[in-house]
Amino acid sequence: MQNRRLAKNNGFTLIETLITMVLFIVVIMITASIFEKMLPKTKIITKSETSNIEGVVGLEMFRRDLEQAGFGLYTDVDNPPPSFSEAASAGYNDDAGGIPRAIVTGNNLTSGVLSGSDYLVIKATNAALNLASQCWTVVKGLGASTIWGADDLQESRKDQVAVVSQSYKNGDLQRKLIYDPGAPSAFTVAYRADGNYSYPFTPSSSDKQYYYYGIDVDNTAPRAPFNRTDYFVKQIAGDVPDRCSPAAGVLYKSVMNQDQDDGSMQDIPLLDCVADMQVVLGWNTSGDPAGNAVDTYTDADGSNPSGSAVVPDLDDPKEIRTRLKLVKVYLLVQDGGADRNYTNTNTAMEIGETEGTPGSTAATKTIDLTQPNYLHYRWRLYRLVVRPKNLM
Repeated sequence: MQNRRLAKNNGFTLIETLITMVLFIVVIMITASIFEKMLPKTKIITKSETSNIEGVVGLEMFRRDLEQAGFGLYTDVDNPPPSFSEAASAGYNDDAGGIPRAIVTGNNLTSGVLSGSDYLVIKATNAALNLASQCWTVVKGLGASTIWGADDLQESRKDQVAVVSQSYKNGDLQRKLIYDPGAPSAFTVAYRADGNYSYPFTPSSSDKQYYYYGIDVDNTAPRAPFNRTDYFVKQIAGDVPDRCSPAAGVLYKSVMNQDQDDGSMQDIPLLDCVADMQVVLGWNTSGDPAGNAVDTYTDADGSNPSGSAVVPDLDDPKEIRTRLKLVKVYLLVQDGGADRNYTNTNTAMEIGETEGTPGSTAATKTIDLTQPNYLHYRWRLYRLVVRPKNLM
């Protein structure tokens, strides 16, 4: 009886064990081969759709502003239109009194910035540094109290707000700027904590609600009913550290001064030793403008489309609101100081995505790192990939 019980508990034979191990090794080898082939593609996809700016405070600010592009902007005005001024750099201004574009860009410029770099303008009510610009609230119905953000905007701070109404027309969201056509220069109003605004800044009926977006503080006449922030790379004497390559400048965030008659901008340095900035725009050009899929990439000025031959009109605010789905910013940044014991052998640093790979774009620029001003420096490519949340 005992021998039969032991026989039932016998294990695998040596031959069975060897066969099992061989089969196991074959399965592992096949799996590893598949994984090895998939990994590079996964890296490419991740590279094209994520940012790599962790820990760089200035670039996080840049990313946040890009994400908020279009916040608080209006899409419609009455006639006569409001009368406002923008910044002194007229090349990126919209028509006085017209509809503002959420994003405006310049491509491979030869003057005013670091030669060959791009320029990016973000327009939104919160694209500013003052406290009021970071706040908004809503009034619903005649004489109603605020229903959101009542403690954010401050009457004592003399916050100035732009007022916008929302409605749908033929299925499209319309955001109309509220102002008195009889006084087109009065396009903002002082914030009231009780929500009791006078005409025309209060809802005209009980079923309407108005949105109030902070523009500036302690200022009775803002230049425009929105704010603006520009990003560019420039070499300004005294700002560029000595350790930077002669090819590099400084990345600036430049904020429009609402209370300056000269339309000046306040320049804030964000990142030193930047040798190039390239902007790539991702568009949805299909018949479904509400879709989020990107089928075409272009340079900052709409050139070099990678997909559809239909290139969106970058001068049309509606095209930007409904078609622009993704913004990629590439920054070539010096890593450390000059090192004569180090020599670059890479002759083609790509400022963009590799063509022909997932998420690739024809909007790619290369820089020869064996040139004298790049040769003995190490370089890092920072990448911001942002889907703006407030276009449409």
